[in-house]
Amino acid sequence: MNQRHTVKTILGGTAAALCLMAGVQPAMAADAEPAEYVRVCDAYGQGFFYMPGTETCLKIGGYIRHEAAIGDDVYWGGSLGGLTSKTRATLRFDARSETELGTLRSNIETRFEYKASGTRSYVSEALIEIAGFSVGLADSLFANWTWAAGNVVYDDVIYYSGDRTAQVSYTYDFGNGFSAMIGAEEGTGSWEMETVDASGLARRDWYDLTVDSGLPHLIAGVKYEQDWGMLFGMAAYDSRYDAWAFKARVNLDVTDALSLFFMGSYQSDADRPNYYGSWYGDWVVWGGLSAKVSEKATVNSQIVYEEDGTWATALNVAYEVVPGFKITPELNYTAFRGFRGDDNLVGGVVRFQRSF
Repeated sequence: MNQRHTVKTILGGTAAALCLMAGVQPAMAADAEPAEYVRVCDAYGQGFFYMPGTETCLKIGGYIRHEAAIGDDVYWGGSLGGLTSKTRATLRFDARSETELGTLRSNIETRFEYKASGTRSYVSEALIEIAGFSVGLADSLFANWTWAAGNVVYDDVIYYSGDRTAQVSYTYDFGNGFSAMIGAEEGTGSWEMETVDASGLARRDWYDLTVDSGLPHLIAGVKYEQDWGMLFGMAAYDSRYDAWAFKARVNLDVTDALSLFFMGSYQSDADRPNYYGSWYGDWVVWGGLSAKVSEKATVNSQIVYEEDGTWATALNVAYEVVPGFKITPELNYTAFRGFRGDDNLVGGVVRFQRSF
């Protein structure tokens, strides 16, 4: 085969291949799947996007937090024995979609924690919500529905509720700022108490706070919200130990820069265990404030006192270095009295938190 014939053959083959491709390309384009693009979902606020191929809106968030503490152990007494630290990473998924019954919502929050004593990971919240109903796992409604305590790092030296628990609830919005809630909870954890037998001998025991019959712990609450703040009221019944607890709270927005809160709880019998009565004595009171002192800095404080004699205070400055990143140094003081002993403790903690 001569060179001229070879060139003609190559050119002819190339032309035939191009013609064949030209005929095939329209069919290939027609069969291709359309591209899926992530769309912003603005129905539920910032950060939501449509899951491709669905009408479900999803928001992914969380934070990375590192805390370093020094001084005394203001929770349990004694010295920390030097600098101690804890690191936590949290991921939160919030999925919502519209249905004939209203917004269907699911929240999932997972936590991963590390400190010198070891690591742990757990689900801190997993809830399904629709038409006022909520079911799943979360902090007790005795805490969640009336919010936590103050905007301080150590807000629960004297705790304000039972621990995280399986729960079901229904909330109805009456309008004009009024709403009401009823719920049932499984309870969890244990509580240490001192008992005295017939001979007068005192002993300390731990009591299980989980329900032990077909009747769950029961809870109900009312809420009133206006421009000046909120009023809360709750009643809760521990079905295992036949014990009641009550809570009232007011949040006051004094100015755009200053807010106050006051909260009080009472339990029916301080001499018996109570999933909701997580303090010593019949009653306990909290108070606190948040004052925005500059564009980046907010001062927060809290004081709490239980009837048994223990009281605790906290004071911090939350400083926003840049949007999404805060550094919060805090000073704490606890005076243990009564069942908790007799000791005065001073400690400090610094929290670094990057939220997204």
